[in-house]
Amino acid sequence: MANLDEFIKGIIDGEIKPEAAHTAEIDSLIKANDTEAEQIEGMYTKIGKKYFELHPNRTDGELGAMVTEVNAAKKRIIDNKMKIGSLLDKNFCECCGEQVDEDALFCNNCGAKMPVKLMPGMVLCKHCNKAVREGIKFCTNCGHSMLEEEKPKALKECTNCGFTTNDPDKMFCDDCGRRLVMEGGDPIEEEKEVVKEPTRKVCTNCGFTIFDAETMFCNDCGRRLVEESELNK
Repeated sequence: MANLDEFIKGIIDGEIKPEAAHTAEIDSLIKANDTEAEQIEGMYTKIGKKYFELHPNRTDGELGAMVTEVNAAKKRIIDNKMKIGSLLDKNFCECCGEQVDEDALFCNNCGAKMPVKLMPGMVLCKHCNKAVREGIKFCTNCGHSMLEEEKPKALKECTNCGFTTNDPDKMFCDDCGRRLVMEGGDPIEEEKEVVKEPTRKVCTNCGFTIFDAETMFCNDCGRRLVEESELNK
């Protein structure tokens, strides 16, 4: 037995002939349903677009795969548009499509940062982001030094794990709890510290033990260690 949809399809295809008295009304209802179906499809599109706007970076699951496909397609469209711009020997903003000057750092329409095109033998100035000739000592645009700035040496260091700090008040390493020494300190004194007779220390909180006179804090819970001899008093 055919269902209602099959009957309606038969009427549309001309396989079923309704009574003449009902033909006009049935045709009107079929057209109304077609209009409603088109509106539903339009709403599906709007729902999908709204979902994409709310989750533009989703990558997990079936919906995430669709979002990824949309992002990839949009990127291809932008790339094709930019290629058209290059064929016209003009520069355009990838974000808003407005034409920009060849040496512009930002789009004058939307403010987006413009990609810098570097010719062979050219480098970017870290101060003003302008392309300048490689090897020069000072930027020809802003005058800033092009030489690598030396990082200030650390004030204190940990001889156990390499931790460094410029805090003059810090006495112990943040990573391993070892006492810090001045950077470039006397190696003889450091050697004496290394060969000190090990002292057994215990964490009264978690039971951690260690034979190290310089370690001040527990490696497991961070609680201050005490010498085992102190516990026996």
